[in-house]
Amino acid sequence: MNIIILGPQGSGKGTQAALLVEKFGLQHFEAGKILRSIADSDNKYAAAVKTAINSGNLVPDELVRLIAWDFITKHKNGGVIFDGYPRSVAQYEHLQDMLMKFGQRIDRVIDLEISKEETIKRLTKRGREDDTPEAIKKRLELFWQQTNPVIERAKQEGVLLEIDGERPIEVIHQDINDQINT
Repeated sequence: MNIIILGPQGSGKGTQAALLVEKFGLQHFEAGKILRSIADSDNKYAAAVKTAINSGNLVPDELVRLIAWDFITKHKNGGVIFDGYPRSVAQYEHLQDMLMKFGQRIDRVIDLEISKEETIKRLTKRGREDDTPEAIKKRLELFWQQTNPVIERAKQEGVLLEIDGERPIEVIHQDINDQINT
């Protein structure tokens, strides 16, 4: 089973992804964590990734695709939860193509829906270095512009699960489990 979990920053994607990894034995492709790790390394892509993250911009598609491809080829025999990736229709289509090479598909796309106000409230409490007010605002704008079309595409394909992300963690997790199992 391959699942994408999307939602604005601070929506609880990482928390719900970790619970799903445990429940279904999936591998966890945690895009933000992987990219922050690259930004803090001496990798040849570190400067470009760090600049994009700190300014609130998306990391270039080609770099994210290379990282995703590397992960998928290492974990091609098991399911994956894609946390925070894909962020655009182009990335979504590319992910579909990559999975198809291994006879797999995207089984579910989970959209954790929270309000802009709740996102800002959660992110300001988180206190990460890249959670400046300007970067938060820019990432939210990019999410609505670029990721909402992915959500619409998943809806058209019949794989979208719309989840109210402003409830307690356990309630959200149960809702996701119930909808995955139907």
